[in-house]
Amino acid sequence: MAVAAVLPFVAPAAQTTSGPCTVSPATFSGSDVCQKGRDLFGFVVPQIGVAVATGNPVLGEGGTLGGWPKRAFSLRLSAVDGLLPANSVPLSVTGAAVRSDFGAVRTPVPMPSADAAIGLFPGIPLGLTNTLGVDVLLGATYLPTVSESEFAVTPVGSGVALQYGVRVGALQESSFIPGVSVSYVRRKMPTVDLGYTPNNDTLSVTGTSVTANAIRIVASKRVAILGVAVGVGRDEIEGSASMRASVNETVLGTSQRIGVSLPDLRYATTRNTAFANVSLGLGLARLVGEYGWSSQGTVQETINQFGGRKADEGYRYGSIGIAFRL
Repeated sequence: MAVAAVLPFVAPAAQTTSGPCTVSPATFSGSDVCQKGRDLFGFVVPQIGVAVATGNPVLGEGGTLGGWPKRAFSLRLSAVDGLLPANSVPLSVTGAAVRSDFGAVRTPVPMPSADAAIGLFPGIPLGLTNTLGVDVLLGATYLPTVSESEFAVTPVGSGVALQYGVRVGALQESSFIPGVSVSYVRRKMPTVDLGYTPNNDTLSVTGTSVTANAIRIVASKRVAILGVAVGVGRDEIEGSASMRASVNETVLGTSQRIGVSLPDLRYATTRNTAFANVSLGLGLARLVGEYGWSSQGTVQETINQFGGRKADEGYRYGSIGIAFRL
């Protein structure tokens, strides 16, 4: 991957951890339900993380803006070419964990957002350009409900989360010089609940929070109405949640409702990414399209299967939006 040649190489890693699994009444076993909760969490969170991180911090932009009061804004709809579980599999509260196949159906994971860059420092003159200019980066992300069969991703509250960062210019774009910058953005997904409802059972991964620390190196150039930007980067994706489940079990002809909980679910992985933007000038605005690829992290093993797909594999993503520079 190109990013490995530009950024210091760090081997990607993926890890899912959790607190102790508890079941009530304690005469039953929570092994199967808790393992399914861990595996579902580890399968879905990387996809959400890629949707949160996306590619270019501000669509169509590469270099810094040139100091105060220059500003750039973009409204975008991003989506990951993702996979969600599709099969209804039983939840067991007797014995050890059971290997099941949740299946995986191709489902876009959308993420609308608004991004802004505000010039703070124009930089130091360097020939036909400036260097070491500084922009502050701000934004907000919205996540709608996404569902497939028995599985759903549902926002909690407003479904909006804020993000912030900084961009430092290596070169400011001019008539003959492309814009080149390095940026860091901390992006956060709106808190969501992941719900799985096979038969009369329920498994909820609640209060799911996903954060992406995104480092980007971007170069851009505009010629007349056409603009191009390309970039590489690295994302540190972290997720946290808790799980609770309610399972129907028939004992001696009597139906019982068994509660299972798994507190403090946590997930962390590091992924590389590469992307390209193409923009077309429309007066003060520019129509921008983005295509990117987020590389596979270290694939963690799951007891349960997802239609032959692996947790934390590589994903394609794209964005379309409109950008303004003032």
